[in-house]
Amino acid sequence: MHVGVVFLVSVLAVVGGAQGARASETFSDPQGDATGGAPDITQAVLSNDFDGNVTFALTIDRTTFSADDQLFVFLDTDKNASTGVGGLDYAIVVTSEGATLVRASGTSFAPAPHPTLTFADGGKTLTINRSDLGGTTGFSFVVKSRLRSTSTAGDSAPDSGSATYDLELKPVLGTLAASFSPAKPRAGHAFRLARTTLRLQDRTVVRADSVSCLAKLGGKSLAGHCSWRIPKNAKGKRLAVTLTARYKGASATFTPWRFRVG
Repeated sequence: MHVGVVFLVSVLAVVGGAQGARASETFSDPQGDATGGAPDITQAVLSNDFDGNVTFALTIDRTTFSADDQLFVFLDTDKNASTGVGGLDYAIVVTSEGATLVRASGTSFAPAPHPTLTFADGGKTLTINRSDLGGTTGFSFVVKSRLRSTSTAGDSAPDSGSATYDLELKPVLGTLAASFSPAKPRAGHAFRLARTTLRLQDRTVVRADSVSCLAKLGGKSLAGHCSWRIPKNAKGKRLAVTLTARYKGASATFTPWRFRVG
Protein backbone atom coordinates (compact mmCIF):
# COMPACT_ATOMS: atom_id res chain seq x y z
CA MET A 1 0.00 0.00 0.00
CA HIS A 2 1.43 3.36 -1.01
CA VAL A 3 1.31 6.06 1.66
CA GLY A 4 2.08 9.66 0.83
CA VAL A 5 5.33 10.54 2.58
CA VAL A 6 4.51 14.25 2.69
CA PHE A 7 1.26 13.50 4.49
CA LEU A 8 2.98 11.15 6.92
CA VAL A 9 5.65 13.69 7.80
CA SER A 10 3.36 16.69 8.12
CA VAL A 11 0.56 15.30 10.29
CA LEU A 12 2.45 14.61 13.51
CA ALA A 13 4.44 17.06 15.57
CA VAL A 14 5.69 14.91 18.42
CA VAL A 15 6.33 17.81 20.76
CA GLY A 16 4.32 19.04 23.73
CA GLY A 17 0.76 18.20 24.69
CA ALA A 18 1.60 14.68 25.81
CA GLN A 19 -0.67 12.97 28.30
CA GLY A 20 0.38 10.37 30.86
CA ALA A 21 -0.76 6.80 30.42
CA ARG A 22 -1.34 3.57 32.25
CA ALA A 23 -1.67 -0.02 31.07
CA SER A 24 -5.20 0.93 29.99
CA GLU A 25 -5.94 4.52 29.08
CA THR A 26 -8.81 6.38 27.41
CA PHE A 27 -8.09 9.37 25.17
CA SER A 28 -11.09 11.45 24.11
CA ASP A 29 -11.54 13.81 21.17
CA PRO A 30 -14.43 16.25 20.55
CA GLN A 31 -17.35 14.91 18.56
CA GLY A 32 -18.17 16.58 15.26
CA ASP A 33 -14.79 18.21 14.63
CA ALA A 34 -13.93 16.22 11.50
CA THR A 35 -13.82 18.29 8.34
CA GLY A 36 -14.95 17.51 4.80
CA GLY A 37 -16.85 14.36 5.70
CA ALA A 38 -13.79 12.46 6.88
CA PRO A 39 -14.21 9.84 9.65
CA ASP A 40 -14.82 11.57 12.99
CA ILE A 41 -12.59 10.13 15.74
CA THR A 42 -14.06 10.60 19.22
CA GLN A 43 -12.12 8.15 21.39
CA ALA A 44 -9.08 5.90 21.53
CA VAL A 45 -8.71 3.32 24.28
CA LEU A 46 -5.22 1.86 24.51
CA SER A 47 -4.35 -1.24 26.50
CA ASN A 48 -1.70 -3.91 26.56
CA ASP A 49 -1.10 -7.31 28.09
CA PHE A 50 2.03 -8.43 29.90
CA ASP A 51 3.35 -10.01 26.69
CA GLY A 52 3.44 -6.65 24.93
CA ASN A 53 0.35 -6.92 22.72
CA VAL A 54 -0.96 -3.36 22.32
CA THR A 55 -4.61 -2.76 21.39
CA PHE A 56 -6.06 0.43 19.96
CA ALA A 57 -9.87 0.43 20.34
CA LEU A 58 -11.12 3.40 18.33
CA THR A 59 -14.53 5.04 18.36
CA ILE A 60 -15.33 6.50 14.93
CA ASP A 61 -18.57 7.57 13.27
CA ARG A 62 -18.34 4.69 10.80
CA THR A 63 -19.73 1.18 10.99
CA THR A 64 -17.38 0.23 8.18
CA PHE A 65 -14.82 2.19 6.20
CA SER A 66 -15.69 3.26 2.70
CA ALA A 67 -13.22 2.98 -0.18
CA ASP A 68 -12.57 6.73 0.28
CA ASP A 69 -11.74 6.54 3.99
CA GLN A 70 -8.23 6.32 5.40
CA LEU A 71 -7.07 6.08 9.01
CA PHE A 72 -3.54 6.49 10.30
CA VAL A 73 -2.09 5.68 13.72
CA PHE A 74 1.23 7.50 13.85
CA LEU A 75 3.82 6.29 16.35
CA ASP A 76 6.98 7.79 17.78
CA THR A 77 8.14 4.56 19.38
CA ASP A 78 11.35 5.92 20.92
CA LYS A 79 9.86 9.27 22.03
CA ASN A 80 12.66 11.02 20.17
CA ALA A 81 11.59 13.69 17.71
CA SER A 82 15.02 13.67 16.05
CA THR A 83 14.74 10.07 14.80
CA GLY A 84 12.59 8.55 12.09
CA VAL A 85 10.93 10.76 9.49
CA GLY A 86 9.78 13.99 11.07
CA GLY A 87 9.90 12.23 14.44
CA LEU A 88 7.76 9.32 13.22
CA ASP A 89 9.07 5.79 13.47
CA TYR A 90 6.00 3.75 12.43
CA ALA A 91 2.44 4.19 11.20
CA ILE A 92 -0.47 1.79 11.01
CA VAL A 93 -2.50 2.52 7.90
CA VAL A 94 -6.13 1.36 7.79
CA THR A 95 -8.45 1.33 4.78
CA SER A 96 -11.49 -0.66 3.75
CA GLU A 97 -9.03 -3.24 2.41
CA GLY A 98 -7.33 -3.89 5.76
CA ALA A 99 -4.40 -2.68 7.84
CA THR A 100 -0.69 -2.49 7.19
CA LEU A 101 2.41 -1.19 8.93
CA VAL A 102 5.02 1.19 7.53
CA ARG A 103 8.23 2.34 9.16
CA ALA A 104 10.76 5.08 8.68
CA SER A 105 13.50 4.15 6.22
CA GLY A 106 15.96 6.91 5.50
CA THR A 107 13.95 9.97 4.53
CA SER A 108 10.79 8.11 3.60
CA PHE A 109 8.55 5.25 4.72
CA ALA A 110 8.49 1.66 3.55
CA PRO A 111 6.23 -1.33 4.23
CA ALA A 112 7.31 -3.15 7.37
CA PRO A 113 6.84 -6.76 8.45
CA HIS A 114 3.84 -6.97 10.75
CA PRO A 115 3.18 -10.63 11.64
CA THR A 116 1.30 -9.68 14.82
CA LEU A 117 -0.88 -6.87 13.40
CA THR A 118 -4.58 -7.74 13.45
CA PHE A 119 -7.74 -5.70 13.05
CA ALA A 120 -11.35 -6.28 13.97
CA ASP A 121 -14.63 -4.37 14.13
CA GLY A 122 -14.18 -3.08 10.62
CA GLY A 123 -10.67 -1.83 11.32
CA LYS A 124 -11.56 0.12 14.44
CA THR A 125 -9.80 -2.32 16.78
CA LEU A 126 -6.11 -2.80 16.06
CA THR A 127 -3.69 -5.05 17.92
CA ILE A 128 0.04 -5.27 17.39
CA ASN A 129 2.89 -6.64 19.47
CA ARG A 130 5.68 -4.31 20.51
CA SER A 131 8.11 -6.69 18.76
CA ASP A 132 6.80 -5.25 15.46
CA LEU A 133 7.41 -1.74 16.77
CA GLY A 134 11.10 -1.98 17.54
CA GLY A 135 10.51 -3.45 21.00
CA THR A 136 9.04 -0.19 22.27
CA THR A 137 8.09 0.14 25.92
CA GLY A 138 6.18 3.38 25.40
CA PHE A 139 5.36 5.74 22.57
CA SER A 140 3.84 9.05 21.53
CA PHE A 141 0.96 8.72 19.11
CA VAL A 142 -1.77 10.52 17.21
CA VAL A 143 -4.68 9.10 15.22
CA LYS A 144 -5.58 10.81 11.95
CA SER A 145 -8.35 10.31 9.41
CA ARG A 146 -8.68 11.64 5.90
CA LEU A 147 -10.37 11.01 2.55
CA ARG A 148 -8.47 9.78 -0.49
CA SER A 149 -10.50 12.12 -2.68
CA THR A 150 -10.11 15.28 -0.57
CA SER A 151 -6.74 15.98 1.00
CA THR A 152 -8.14 18.80 3.16
CA ALA A 153 -10.74 16.54 4.81
CA GLY A 154 -9.74 14.95 8.10
CA ASP A 155 -9.73 14.67 11.85
CA SER A 156 -7.00 14.36 14.46
CA ALA A 157 -7.00 12.85 17.93
CA PRO A 158 -5.71 14.64 19.90
CA ASP A 159 -6.45 17.88 18.07
CA SER A 160 -2.89 19.13 18.59
CA GLY A 161 0.39 17.64 19.69
CA SER A 162 0.40 13.98 20.63
CA ALA A 163 -0.58 11.65 23.45
CA THR A 164 1.73 9.27 25.27
CA TYR A 165 1.17 5.67 26.22
CA ASP A 166 3.55 3.58 28.35
CA LEU A 167 3.24 -0.18 28.32
CA GLU A 168 2.93 -2.14 31.53
CA LEU A 169 4.92 -5.30 30.87
CA LYS A 170 5.57 -8.42 32.86
CA PRO A 171 8.34 -7.40 35.28
CA VAL A 172 11.58 -9.31 35.74
CA LEU A 173 12.13 -10.17 39.39
CA GLY A 174 15.64 -9.53 40.60
CA THR A 175 16.32 -10.21 44.28
CA LEU A 176 14.34 -10.97 47.40
CA ALA A 177 15.45 -9.98 50.89
CA ALA A 178 13.79 -11.74 53.82
CA SER A 179 13.77 -11.56 57.60
CA PHE A 180 12.47 -14.17 60.01
CA SER A 181 11.11 -14.18 63.54
CA PRO A 182 13.03 -15.07 65.58
CA ALA A 183 16.19 -14.42 63.57
CA LYS A 184 17.23 -18.06 64.05
CA PRO A 185 15.04 -21.14 64.59
CA ARG A 186 14.98 -22.79 68.02
CA ALA A 187 13.89 -26.31 68.79
CA GLY A 188 10.40 -26.48 70.28
CA HIS A 189 9.50 -22.92 69.20
CA ALA A 190 7.62 -21.25 66.38
CA PHE A 191 9.57 -19.86 63.46
CA ARG A 192 8.03 -17.70 60.72
CA LEU A 193 8.71 -15.47 57.78
CA ALA A 194 8.42 -11.91 59.09
CA ARG A 195 9.08 -9.65 56.11
CA THR A 196 10.24 -9.61 52.51
CA THR A 197 11.52 -6.91 50.17
CA LEU A 198 11.35 -7.60 46.45
CA ARG A 199 13.62 -5.77 44.04
CA LEU A 200 12.98 -5.89 40.30
CA GLN A 201 15.76 -6.26 37.75
CA ASP A 202 15.53 -2.53 37.06
CA ARG A 203 16.27 -1.99 40.80
CA THR A 204 12.75 -0.83 41.61
CA VAL A 205 11.67 -1.98 45.07
CA VAL A 206 8.09 -3.30 45.16
CA ARG A 207 5.83 -5.26 47.44
CA ALA A 208 5.25 -8.81 46.22
CA ASP A 209 1.68 -9.77 45.40
CA SER A 210 2.29 -13.01 47.26
CA VAL A 211 5.10 -15.06 48.73
CA SER A 212 4.97 -18.82 49.26
CA CYS A 213 7.36 -20.81 51.43
CA LEU A 214 8.82 -24.27 51.41
CA ALA A 215 10.77 -25.41 54.48
CA LYS A 216 12.90 -28.52 54.77
CA LEU A 217 14.31 -29.73 58.07
CA GLY A 218 17.14 -32.19 57.70
CA GLY A 219 16.17 -32.61 54.04
CA LYS A 220 12.52 -33.44 54.80
CA SER A 221 9.57 -31.13 54.23
CA LEU A 222 8.30 -29.33 57.30
CA ALA A 223 4.56 -28.64 57.51
CA GLY A 224 3.53 -25.01 57.56
CA HIS A 225 2.80 -22.04 55.30
CA CYS A 226 5.55 -19.50 56.02
CA SER A 227 5.13 -20.31 59.74
CA TRP A 228 6.42 -23.51 61.34
CA ARG A 229 6.64 -25.24 64.68
CA ILE A 230 10.20 -26.52 65.04
CA PRO A 231 10.20 -30.00 66.66
CA LYS A 232 11.75 -30.28 70.11
CA ASN A 233 14.24 -32.88 68.89
CA ALA A 234 15.45 -30.73 65.97
CA LYS A 235 18.34 -29.05 67.75
CA GLY A 236 21.45 -29.05 65.58
CA LYS A 237 19.58 -29.96 62.40
CA ARG A 238 19.73 -27.93 59.19
CA LEU A 239 16.67 -25.90 58.16
CA ALA A 240 16.36 -24.58 54.59
CA VAL A 241 13.58 -22.18 53.56
CA THR A 242 12.88 -21.53 49.89
CA LEU A 243 10.72 -18.54 48.95
CA THR A 244 8.76 -17.98 45.73
CA ALA A 245 7.61 -14.42 45.05
CA ARG A 246 4.90 -13.35 42.59
CA TYR A 247 4.37 -9.88 41.22
CA LYS A 248 2.16 -8.75 38.32
CA GLY A 249 2.14 -12.08 36.56
CA ALA A 250 5.83 -12.82 37.07
CA SER A 251 7.24 -15.28 39.59
CA ALA A 252 10.67 -16.38 40.75
CA THR A 253 12.05 -18.84 43.29
CA PHE A 254 15.00 -17.68 45.32
CA THR A 255 18.01 -19.50 46.77
CA PRO A 256 17.13 -21.10 50.12
CA TRP A 257 17.82 -19.35 53.40
CA ARG A 258 19.77 -21.84 55.52
CA PHE A 259 19.85 -22.12 59.31
CA ARG A 260 21.07 -24.47 62.00
CA VAL A 261 18.39 -25.03 64.64
CA GLY A 262 19.44 -23.88 68.09
